[in-house]
Amino acid sequence: MSDPHASPPAAAASAPAHGESDHAHGNYWHHVRPYLLVGVALFVFTAITVGLSYVDFDHFLGSHGMNMKIGLGVATFKVCLVGAYFMHLKMEKGTIWRPLVFTFFFCAGLFLLTLLAFSDPIKTTSHLFH
Repeated sequence: MSDPHASPPAAAASAPAHGESDHAHGNYWHHVRPYLLVGVALFVFTAITVGLSYVDFDHFLGSHGMNMKIGLGVATFKVCLVGAYFMHLKMEKGTIWRPLVFTFFFCAGLFLLTLLAFSDPIKTTSHLFH
């Protein structure tokens, strides 16, 4: 049996008190740095979006609606950055990813239905009299 009057071990005496941390109070840069980098990336891609709006991609690529498609591509990348870092979805488990994937496919299906409706209009209706 050990002596009940013995002094506590040195490791227990040097442990931080409740609510205190071993880390220095000014050591927060590694937590803030990713947010600043994502903020700078969002600012840069916003400038890229504005710059791309002055280019006529329909003329260069010979297709209709290319400016809108390229702008939506850049916007989609920016939305993914915001969701991954600022909404903390990067560290989430599968519980949140399953509904997000379902939502993505549902939204893509709605866009596909809209595109199919534009490509196959009803010929018997006229918008001149509405």
